[in-house]
Amino acid sequence: MTPTDLGAAEQRLWTAFPHGGWVDAADTAAPAGDTPAPSVRAEVIRALLLGAGEPEPGQVAGLRLRNARITGTLDLLHATVDSAVVLEGCRFDETPRLAQSTLRSLRVYGCRMPGFDGAGMRVEGRLDLRAGVVPGGVRLDRARIEGEVLLGGSLLGAGGDGLALGGDGLAVGGGLDCGEDFVADGQVLLRGARIEGPVSLEGATVRCPGADALILDRAVVGDRILAPGLTVIGRFRMFNATIAGSIQLSGSRLSNPDGMALGAGGLSVRGAVWCSGSFTAEGEVRLIGAEMGANLDLDGAALGNPGGSALTLDRATVTDVHATGMTVDGGHVTLVGAQIRGRLDLRRTRLGTEGEDVALDAEAATVGDSILCQDMRAAAAVRLCGAVVGGSVLFTGARLAGRDHLVLDLRMIRAAELLLSPAEPIRGAVNLEHAQLGVLGDDPEHWPAELGLDGLTYGALKPELPAVSRLRWLARDPAGPRPQPYEQLAALYVRAGDQAEARRVLYAKERRQRRGRPPLSRTWGALQDITVGYGYRPWRAALWLMLLHGIGSVAYALSPPPPLKPDETPHFNAVAYATDLLLPLVDLGQERAFNPAGGAQWLSYLLIAGGWILATTVAAGVARALSRP
Repeated sequence: MTPTDLGAAEQRLWTAFPHGGWVDAADTAAPAGDTPAPSVRAEVIRALLLGAGEPEPGQVAGLRLRNARITGTLDLLHATVDSAVVLEGCRFDETPRLAQSTLRSLRVYGCRMPGFDGAGMRVEGRLDLRAGVVPGGVRLDRARIEGEVLLGGSLLGAGGDGLALGGDGLAVGGGLDCGEDFVADGQVLLRGARIEGPVSLEGATVRCPGADALILDRAVVGDRILAPGLTVIGRFRMFNATIAGSIQLSGSRLSNPDGMALGAGGLSVRGAVWCSGSFTAEGEVRLIGAEMGANLDLDGAALGNPGGSALTLDRATVTDVHATGMTVDGGHVTLVGAQIRGRLDLRRTRLGTEGEDVALDAEAATVGDSILCQDMRAAAAVRLCGAVVGGSVLFTGARLAGRDHLVLDLRMIRAAELLLSPAEPIRGAVNLEHAQLGVLGDDPEHWPAELGLDGLTYGALKPELPAVSRLRWLARDPAGPRPQPYEQLAALYVRAGDQAEARRVLYAKERRQRRGRPPLSRTWGALQDITVGYGYRPWRAALWLMLLHGIGSVAYALSPPPPLKPDETPHFNAVAYATDLLLPLVDLGQERAFNPAGGAQWLSYLLIAGGWILATTVAAGVARALSRP
């Protein structure tokens, strides 16, 4: 190619290249019959970049072109270009082919191209594709860019493979900027990318409905991900990605109804993850096994995935979870096995919808500080069974209800304090079986109708109520009377130095347990109750003894029994005779000396039997009392 073969715009470009001068094709007058837009053939650009134009001494050669129509295919496949390339406001008739090329820097700003093929290319400086319109998408698979990659403000369509931006295995020494109203109508694939600087998706839009839209699986980012105001229609994936800084998604909108909106299982992020403000997600936010070096912030977020999990943090590790004012409209929140080093803050959250089974499931979660559920509204069950909490679990002002019978499942929870003081009575059952609590606080006005208490242990109860009130509390256990809850409550009164209240609780335990025993056992229990109050009412035995003794003494005084041996019989004493009959271990010599008959004989049998029964029940009751508080 020689200068004599060039058009007007091409001639100017050929002249300007040796000293890197700018050429604005719009300033070139179009000859008669030429197309309205000045054109430059791609082969002319290629020739200049590959050495057809020699640089002027003391100048830096470069190709700088504006507002041109570039005809033909710019083919730099496997080429090495030593000069800078700057194209602004140009229109390409064909997709540039820069695959496997090596360039110093490349700026294609505000240009319109059918596509851009830069797979495997090497750029020593910056790759600038900002404000472009590329209907067929940009391919940067396995490309290596030493500087920044700039795509802000670009509008990318999907190529035949559905990719708007293909960056599988992309390596970037600087940052990746896809902000400033970047729009991708197709998949953005950055799987396995290694980006040393920040990744900006601020205000970006990625649309790929019902499919993977934004993919950062196994990506490694040496800085932050800045994506406030990001819109993703389709799945946003970050499985097993590693982020050295934080992730900012506040105000973003993720939409993949009935599916996964954000999948980041195995994510490792050293800083915080911000999904606060007006962040919304239609579909599941899945962070299974994610490791977050700082906080997960969901304050004010709106999530929803009807019929499934709206937020999944199973086995995740995080410093704090802040979800104050979060709303989950459909679906549930699950933190099964999560490790939260600090606090789980769920104040003023709105969880679940009517008709669902579970609103919150944090089974076997570990929380180093507290779980705050003040003013929570849960339309389905809340499950914290097996959770280990270093601080308090607070349900002050909460409103809990659900379709399932069990509304609050706190089985085997371990916490320094549990405060159940809802704004209204819980509509359903609360299960505290085998929970271990330092302090249990509740509100007698809002006790649930059913309260599972078997195996529950605690160091203190708030408020401090008399035993008669706490017995009504124990009576709410749907499993019926179990020994342990009564013994635990009695032990609490013993520690407080109130032995009388402890005995009252244990006496109530015996009476309630009797109802479920076989008939013979119930009869024996009733006898112990009537006579000695199971050992906790010993004065009853004295009353019965006094009553029987009085009856016997009066009866025998009025009708003394005849002596067995008149010559050897001691003087008869009705009081001593009744005492001899009534007390099995007492021998005053009266019982063996006289022989009652008729009614007096039957009375003697009654006194003997009554004495043995009273003695036996007293012994059993005393033994039981000595073995309990």
